[in-house]
Amino acid sequence: MKKFYTVTILLALVTFVSFGFVIKGLSQNSFWMEAAQSGMAEVMLANLALEKSNNEEVKSFAQKVVTDHTAVNEELKTLAASKNVTLPTDVNAKQKASMDKLSNMSGMDFDRAFIKQMVKDHEAAVKLFQKQADSGTDADVKAFAAKNLPTLQEHLAMARTMNDGMKNMNQNRNSNSNMNSNSRNSNGNSSMNMNSSNRNSNRNMNSNGNSNMNMNSNSNSNMNSNRNMNMNSNRNMNMNSNGNTNSNRNRNMNSNSNMNMNGNMNNI
Repeated sequence: MKKFYTVTILLALVTFVSFGFVIKGLSQNSFWMEAAQSGMAEVMLANLALEKSNNEEVKSFAQKVVTDHTAVNEELKTLAASKNVTLPTDVNAKQKASMDKLSNMSGMDFDRAFIKQMVKDHEAAVKLFQKQADSGTDADVKAFAAKNLPTLQEHLAMARTMNDGMKNMNQNRNSNSNMNSNSRNSNGNSSMNMNSSNRNSNRNMNSNGNSNMNMNSNSNSNMNSNRNMNMNSNRNMNMNSNGNTNSNRNRNMNSNSNMNMNGNMNNI
């Protein structure tokens, strides 16, 4: 019975150790594959940027990626050959999809998408190389990862800076377009208000015109009254002018009447 337990414990230990080596082996194989495909994908995308982009900053960054990753890829191939490791010869399906998507883009849309993809890819590459540099089981592979990690970190920092700059540029354009549209609306509204105020002023002018008409009618009435006054005054003047003779006549008549009255009184 004791032998049985002893054998069981030994088998469990062997299995555990073996499983550990299998896991480490799988992890090591995963690094080879991911590092190789990541390097190939970055070079392919960067070469595409050199063909399609008109942005000198983007093209300069793409050229650096091509130069640096080509050197890293060659070093990885040499190391894999020394370890009898067969590396993949093509990128994975997800990386192909990203390549196809960018191939159908152009101008600023391409530049933004390319830089955004560079940020995403380099974040994954930095994480992969950092893990291998910290906890790799093969000393040569661990040294390889530690040696090339700063290059990947530099690429990531450059890509993030360019990505932030493009975001700010896009936000500024959107804010400027909103300001322009708002100014157009404000100008249109002010024009409408001015037009409406002009209409109101025209209405006021029309109403003033009516009042002017009333004033004219009043002035006509004044003119008529003046005319009447003039006519009356003329009549009066005529009467007055006639009248020196008329007044004399009246006076004579009055004097005659007075005389007659006096004569009557004497007779009484």
